[in-house]
Amino acid sequence: MQNNLIKISIIYTAFCLNIIAITAQKKVWYSPSKIDFSYGYGNQEEPFLHNKDYDYNTNLFKLQFYYLLKSGKFDLDLVFEPTLGFAEHQLLNEHFVKPIEPDYISRREEFTKKKQLREYILSTSLIVRYTIYKSTNIYALIGIGPMYLSKRTERLPKGFGFVEIVGLGITTKIYKNLYFDIRGLYRHLSNAELNQPNSGINIAALELGFIIDL
Repeated sequence: MQNNLIKISIIYTAFCLNIIAITAQKKVWYSPSKIDFSYGYGNQEEPFLHNKDYDYNTNLFKLQFYYLLKSGKFDLDLVFEPTLGFAEHQLLNEHFVKPIEPDYISRREEFTKKKQLREYILSTSLIVRYTIYKSTNIYALIGIGPMYLSKRTERLPKGFGFVEIVGLGITTKIYKNLYFDIRGLYRHLSNAELNQPNSGINIAALELGFIIDL
């Protein structure tokens, strides 16, 4: 499945851009309908994700551009999400790095120390939302996009990779065209077998944001 991640990402992005072109005939295509500024915190210590081999947590700062594709009983949004993540990683189980690997002793020493790294992400998500009461709605999202990691870990090398995202959220109006947004996410980081290792990193995250309706 990971071997096809690059193709899926390219096809998905092309599909989203094509939808924008079709649905934006009556307005400037690059003008978003909403902008969101959000902060999130994620780690892999949640009970349903916890992996005793490593620790990974990240602070996420995100700018989101919403493009309304369909309105009605269910609204459909396409969202572009440039994201900067400040992450901390540590290998907890040194035996994850096996003796058959080159320079395994030095790699164990490197990865068992806490390491600060950056995530540079440009993901694209589709959001399906449903209004439950006046200006309050719930939604589900799915996304994918390219990523760059600033340092290597025992699970992923430094450099180019991908992020996959699924989540649920709720948005409510707090003042005129200003909305408060909260969402829970599951994030999977990998490199689609472009390089080794590719064990992947799984993260559960909570994000809080403010959406401006333009």
